[in-house]
Amino acid sequence: MTNILRIFVSDFKRIWTNVVAVVVIIGLSVIPSLYAWFNILSNWAPYEKEATSQLSVAVATSDRGTEIEGMEINLGQVVVDNLKSNDSIHWEFYDTSYEAIKTVESGDCYAALVVDVTFTEDMMSFISGNLNNPRISYYENEKKNAIAPKITGKVKTTVQEEVNKAFVSTLAEALLRASAYVTATDTDSSGTVTDSAIGRMRTLDSDLSVSISMMNSYISLMDAAGSLMDAAKSVTEEVDYIEDNSRAMMDAAEVAADAAKDSTVTIGEMADMSMVDLDSLLVSLERILDASAKAMDDTGALTKKQAETLKTAILSACTAYMNVSGNMKGKYTKEVDEKINLVTTYFVELYNTADELENVSQNSSKETKKLLKTTKSNVAECRKDIKQLKKSYHNAVSPQLDKTFAEVESSLREVESLLNHGNSGIHRLSGLLESYPDLLGLGKDQLINTRDEIVSMQKDLEKLIADMEDMQQNDQYQMLLKLVETDPQIISDFVSSPVDLQQESLYAIENNGSATAPFYIILSIWVGALIMVAIIHTKVKPIEGVTNLKTYEEFFGRYLVFFLVGQLQTLITVLGAQFFVGIQCQHRFLFWLACSVTSFAFTLLLYALTYAFEAVGEAIAVVLMVLQVAGSGGTFPVEVLPKLYQVMYGYMPFAYGMNAARECIAGMFRSDYWMYLSGLLVYVAVALFIGLVISIPCKKMNLMIKESTEKTDLLL
Repeated sequence: MTNILRIFVSDFKRIWTNVVAVVVIIGLSVIPSLYAWFNILSNWAPYEKEATSQLSVAVATSDRGTEIEGMEINLGQVVVDNLKSNDSIHWEFYDTSYEAIKTVESGDCYAALVVDVTFTEDMMSFISGNLNNPRISYYENEKKNAIAPKITGKVKTTVQEEVNKAFVSTLAEALLRASAYVTATDTDSSGTVTDSAIGRMRTLDSDLSVSISMMNSYISLMDAAGSLMDAAKSVTEEVDYIEDNSRAMMDAAEVAADAAKDSTVTIGEMADMSMVDLDSLLVSLERILDASAKAMDDTGALTKKQAETLKTAILSACTAYMNVSGNMKGKYTKEVDEKINLVTTYFVELYNTADELENVSQNSSKETKKLLKTTKSNVAECRKDIKQLKKSYHNAVSPQLDKTFAEVESSLREVESLLNHGNSGIHRLSGLLESYPDLLGLGKDQLINTRDEIVSMQKDLEKLIADMEDMQQNDQYQMLLKLVETDPQIISDFVSSPVDLQQESLYAIENNGSATAPFYIILSIWVGALIMVAIIHTKVKPIEGVTNLKTYEEFFGRYLVFFLVGQLQTLITVLGAQFFVGIQCQHRFLFWLACSVTSFAFTLLLYALTYAFEAVGEAIAVVLMVLQVAGSGGTFPVEVLPKLYQVMYGYMPFAYGMNAARECIAGMFRSDYWMYLSGLLVYVAVALFIGLVISIPCKKMNLMIKESTEKTDLLL
């Protein structure tokens, strides 16, 4: 131990008394720290916006756009405009794709984004069903720098993700808003639009039933008009018989015939015309009564033929009235029914008169005249009330009819709008309702066909209502109902990005410089040890007063200088990294301890190699450094390295020193820190074995190698 201290004191005096030696030792202590600091600073934040915004990327669009519903759309220009507001990259915009690509070829830009000429058309191709993927071409110069393409490559992925997300988000929102129309709450009711649609279709179904009922009524009215025409023919025949007796009766017959010929032209006027024809029959009946009264004045009695003619006219009028009233009563308004009841009273009296005419030959002249007078009075009342009935019908029923058809048309329109139902039958009904005035001019056959078609449509509508009610009970519909109750914007955001990647950093490191600090600091410690063995001799020359030096005394005596210089290198490097560079470090003292133990292991290992093998040992140290720089996992994960490096990783001292330093920077896990330090101590044992054991038989070999190199007069 005394000799070891004597060697160290001797070395210290020689260094301290030699200015050049002091300068060299100072240089040895500082240079490794500079290597570590500058590398850490250069890698401080290469992926942050402050750094990436200096990388030039060219942008150009060739998109010609497209036109949809008269609106010009150019999504390529939208992409370019969005990039202009992005400052994470230094974007350079060009008018043509040729210019953008040329900047990449020349190296002025690291990469280029070129929007394809059919970008918008392809983006909108889903509308036509002929899908084409829109394309953005990406060009990069991989020759200019190895890392830059990896950074700018994120631009390619980011742009693609943003475009895809915007497209999916917009499409999902549009679909949800369209779906929401089916399930949204109707402003006129408490249910959804689907519920409202079913309710309105039920209203339409009811309106169609009313329409069918009216059609049947009008068909009956047309039958009544036929009866009137038959009655008119009958009256005409009777009038021909008494033509010579009264011109008035002939005129009445002509009026009746004209009325029969001028039958209804429109279904809406059928009731009015029926009552007009009935009034004409009553006018004819009045004239026949006048003619009969005149015959009584001339002859004093009515003949049986005249009585039968009068009876026939009365019965024809009563029959016509029964047809008209039977098709009207109970189908319209209360006012119409009241008028019908009033008119019926007078027609009943008129009908009773017809029975009395059978016995007219048995009555006296006075009774007959009284009967004719009473009959004429009843006819006058009938005409008066018929006019009132016609007026009531016109004021109450006709507007109701128009309103009903209008409601049918309105209901149909609403249902068509709500369901966008393309049923051809409903469109035909809509056309019929729009041409309502023309429909009224149809004949009986056309009216029957129309009624049958409406009946068929009503059946289809009832089936549609049943289908919609079944749909409301469907699980998928209920799921859709719940889905669209959510804000479409929220759903579209979820569909475009369904997974919310929540990053929870374990052992978080603030910046890339702090993450790379363990590698560069450990590397600088090895470099410092390597420089020392290259500059400082490992062999001890004879010292005055020191004799019979043993191998271990010589080994440890000179190593103390290496140890102290290595510790000084480490202390300067660690303090500078923590307080000058400002790396993250949770355990400052333990960080220094890890680096100190690493320096001890590295300096001892390299010193032992050089002590045992001299120049060959130095070469081995360089080779070991090269292997560890490439394969210790300092820059890339060891799992991505070639298989050889993965096998060698467990034997590299770099790995233990770096892992111990990482524990101090990012946080400890159990006893890993002490395990890594224990691993470094294994290399201390290896170094001692090399320096104290293997070096002894290698002395003669080293001497031979030295003599051979000296003979070359060229090699050191």
